[in-house]
Amino acid sequence: MAALAYRYTPDLFDEPPVAREMPLRSAAALGERRFTAWRGRSGRRYVASVFAAEDSHALSFTDAVLVAVSPERRIVAARDSGPFGIEAALGRWQRAVMAAGASEIHVHLLAEDGMSRRAALLDLMPEASPEG
Repeated sequence: MAALAYRYTPDLFDEPPVAREMPLRSAAALGERRFTAWRGRSGRRYVASVFAAEDSHALSFTDAVLVAVSPERRIVAARDSGPFGIEAALGRWQRAVMAAGASEIHVHLLAEDGMSRRAALLDLMPEASPEG
């Protein structure tokens, strides 16, 4: 069966949809922010655990979506941790996103397979800017 691909084509005056953080109301009473949720461009919700960017525990999860977040609550970068959690590659990624301004890493563990993780990554990552 052929894979289907969809491309968002905004109207001339529409702002392109962006992923945005939607903190969990049920976790608001906790003194420490341990969980959050992101709403992807598609409108889908992604619940994630929150870690400081320098916390190596965030990189210990396998088959997870890792989202690097700036203090301004913008997604800096995102990646699939992979099935083996390759430490050297994840460590390089962690250092790179911290250098790019990430203060937290949000870990989404609910994507069931590689295809679901890829879909989440595509939904959460900002569109590439043409000025790049």
